[in-house]
Amino acid sequence: MSGGGRDAGAGVLAGRRLLVCEDEFYVAVRLERALLDAGASVTLFASLAPALAHAAGDAAIDAALLDINLRGDLSFPLADALLSRGVPLMFLSGYDTATIPPLYRDVARLQKPVTLTQLTQKLDQLLHR
Repeated sequence: MSGGGRDAGAGVLAGRRLLVCEDEFYVAVRLERALLDAGASVTLFASLAPALAHAAGDAAIDAALLDINLRGDLSFPLADALLSRGVPLMFLSGYDTATIPPLYRDVARLQKPVTLTQLTQKLDQLLHR
């Protein structure tokens, strides 16, 4: 995640509970810090199985950010579980749109790398659909 100004998203996600799935440590830490700085609470997972278990539970989730490839597993089953619960989600990935199955082409997506401003603006749009 690139800069974009330290205060670019300050408070815009206040009180929002976000599920984030990202397997690259550096990217995950930067994402978590940016989202916390924007006021969100973040539940972070680096692999598919624990994220699926969390999504299957009764945890309140306002929105989710999913990397498509999580340590060799595709996050589409997690996307299905979240969408079935009515949780808005966004793919945050280096994958090109052409590689995403047609079923998920309408899911919000940002191509890595992203700035804090891009991320918070897209999340704000997602949360207010």
